[in-house]
Amino acid sequence: MSMIGSFLAIPQAELDALYVNPESVPTILYETHKSEIVNIDKAWHGIHFMLTGEQYGGNGPLAKVIMGGVPIGEEDVGYGPARGMSASEVKEVAAALSGVSEEMFRAKFNQAAMNDADIYPQIWDESNEALDYIAENFCEAKRFYEAAASDGMAVILFVN
Repeated sequence: MSMIGSFLAIPQAELDALYVNPESVPTILYETHKSEIVNIDKAWHGIHFMLTGEQYGGNGPLAKVIMGGVPIGEEDVGYGPARGMSASEVKEVAAALSGVSEEMFRAKFNQAAMNDADIYPQIWDESNEALDYIAENFCEAKRFYEAAASDGMAVILFVN
């Protein structure tokens, strides 16, 4: 089964309401806003690793791009609970991402380190194709955060 990293931009008030009624998260994700979800496919873990040098965790706003947010309740929406990121945090993440060009991101690609760290989806032996794949999805994530920040939106992050 695949693990797909996904984002949804929503108004801060809607995120706040989800923290009050977390049982509404599946409805919001899989019904109400289903067509607005942006996914970065299986590249989520590789993007996180390339931005932070960490398998999981890390410090600073770049560590929040994929692994950020606060769990919204305990309901499993695929691989654990969805996480919410406030509109102010989204602006912080977007500002940090603005300092990372696609060329800078590509320069961080280290096939051996990604294999050694067991970074999902373990495709790093296909170096040129894998790098293109992860760079395309990094650019998608960057565009998403720029748009969400520009619109003053909060974000829901989840893996399904």
